[in-house]
Amino acid sequence: MKEIDSIFEALAKNLNSDDDDDLWRLIVSTIMEEFARQIMVKSRNGKKCYLRVGACSHWIRPHQSRWTAAGGFAWPAGYKGAEGHSLVRGLPEFDWSEAFQFEFGRWMHIAKFTGKSQVIFRVAVPSRTTRHMQAAVHSIWSDSNEQILYGFRKAKGQWQCAAASDEKENGRVLSPRNPIKKSSRPAFSREDSTKERKTEDHRG
Repeated sequence: MKEIDSIFEALAKNLNSDDDDDLWRLIVSTIMEEFARQIMVKSRNGKKCYLRVGACSHWIRPHQSRWTAAGGFAWPAGYKGAEGHSLVRGLPEFDWSEAFQFEFGRWMHIAKFTGKSQVIFRVAVPSRTTRHMQAAVHSIWSDSNEQILYGFRKAKGQWQCAAASDEKENGRVLSPRNPIKKSSRPAFSREDSTKERKTEDHRG
């Protein structure tokens, strides 16, 4: 809990009244568990492991493109590197972000990444989450380009993580998860990828 609080406090200075604090705390808790699940394997190669978390307000939305897990979420893709058939693989660009390093058994809030041999777990959270009842979070590991999506939904005033795109390989996100395995790409439906629009709203 103390580690979650320290990371949330570093992020909270960037949040405003349109950002849901409860959701952000849950996201921090979820991604810290995912980071811990993989860090032991990745750090064995002598690489420094970092976490970068930030907010994004501009997302690509190809016409009718959906992540179909747990009732469906809008596909969380950004504009960075997105073109043609790679639209769903585009990186969300940060409005702001904070960086953290896990070293010697504790988390440190850092100003920048250091060293040539590094692994970064990059997590993009939609902005203006108080306006919506669900949120799709995009994450990617820099060393493998493994993309993992997390779907959060609010019901009866409470947020929960409803789905993760690697659940087929690693187990339900709400349960103790399996040791890391190579995961497949998330399932999505796309009726027409030729149409796209830029939206400043949360992925709903």
